Amino acid sequence: MYFVRYKLLLTIVLASSVILGFSQQDNTLFFLHDIPQSNFVNPAVQIRCKQYFGLPLLSTIHFNANSTGFSYNSLSAGKSEFDIDLLASKMHSRDFLSLEFHYTPLSFGFMWDKNQYFNFAWTEKVDAKLFYSKALLNLLKDGNSQYVGDGLSTRNPGVNAFYYREFSFGYSTKYGRYSIIGGHAKVLFGLAGVFTKRRPINMSVNQMTYDIDAAWNPKVNTSLPLNISYDALGNVSGASLGSISPVGFLLNFKNQGLATDFGFIYKKDKITWSGSILDVGLIWWHDQTNKFENNGHFVFQGATITDGMDPAEYANSIRDSIQNQFHFRATQKGFITFLNPRIYFGGTYPIHKQIKVGALARTEYYPGRPIVGFTLSATAFTQKGSTLSINYSVMNGSFANLGVGAGFSNDRFQFFILSDNVVAFISPETARNANLRFGFNFFIGCTEKKKTYKLPKGSDCGCNWVPSPPKNTEKLKGLKK
Repeated sequence: MYFVRYKLLLTIVLASSVILGFSQQDNTLFFLHDIPQSNFVNPAVQIRCKQYFGLPLLSTIHFNANSTGFSYNSLSAGKSEFDIDLLASKMHSRDFLSLEFHYTPLSFGFMWDKNQYFNFAWTEKVDAKLFYSKALLNLLKDGNSQYVGDGLSTRNPGVNAFYYREFSFGYSTKYGRYSIIGGHAKVLFGLAGVFTKRRPINMSVNQMTYDIDAAWNPKVNTSLPLNISYDALGNVSGASLGSISPVGFLLNFKNQGLATDFGFIYKKDKITWSGSILDVGLIWWHDQTNKFENNGHFVFQGATITDGMDPAEYANSIRDSIQNQFHFRATQKGFITFLNPRIYFGGTYPIHKQIKVGALARTEYYPGRPIVGFTLSATAFTQKGSTLSINYSVMNGSFANLGVGAGFSNDRFQFFILSDNVVAFISPETARNANLRFGFNFFIGCTEKKKTYKLPKGSDCGCNWVPSPPKNTEKLKGLKK
């Protein structure tokens, strides 16, 4: 029986964690309409003052990490060594490790009139996803005898990671009496990226010799300054990262892309419905690009455990065999990548003049399958715009996600901080999701409105400030009665 033990598995897990340990949720932010950055996840949201400006360089910073398959405790369960069986039992057929880091140095918005709102945001984004297969983990853990006769059919592990710049131009308008619609037009510029295509792996195991015969056609696209070396046959023999000019890297506008968002807010009786579709777009990479491809056929005829080979030695043997048989070709061609679209849909209901409860469903389309999450929330807000939200989410296969968000505001200034899972900061070893966003805003126009505007019951119009009815109007209503 062939098997690969802990050394190879440990190497794969650690390499995955170094490349990516961490994806965007923003469930807490979605219903916090008093925070202007909630427009990022629903373009229909309008501000509560005439104008807002994000504090330059600290408008908002966002970090998000998640794992659909396991937490740290799933790897070790408090032990000094990895518990491979426990890890495999926690995984799904396909799982992901995800990371997002978004930094917005500049953002602002303004009400053009009573109905129309314009806004702009410049954001630097790092998005990365590592995808991996439970079937391959079982192959490494238990060997190939389990696949004798039936064989193995799965897809390769890989990584989609890219750094890009986004300029978002937003517009929203009140439509009718009870609804607001809005959208973002985004111009994108890719700065760096590595993209592994999800390709099928088909493996058979000989019933007599247990030899492995596998077919795989791996493809990797990159946009990086690489130094590539070739052998006599023109195959890639090595690749290393070339020199990077920090100024040239940050001022690179050569990999262009476009994307769009759409959102709405609609009030029906006491329920306010809202939803959005985000990141429908693509980037065309044509600067410093390389496409690596191999029509792979892998055969391994190694020793069995009965031959006395050490598991670590066996792992090295199979690794060397793969390196000797897989020969990549490289071409300097451009390619296109698509963003991962997200869909939000939810509703809120006022249970008090300054308290509302809500429910939200969120779906993100990862490579190969959608990831769905659900959130229940309660939000309290004051006349001056301060907000506190507490919520509970089920996401990424985890039921232990308690979110908290707070916006501390007066008529001119706001600081906000929120997380979809504060448990990650209390007990990080059990968390599958970690999330944090914070930032600073300046308001213009709230002081004027404070004198003539009041807080309506259960407001979800995208702002706390709506016109109070004139006193004369109230008197006329009384006379009519």
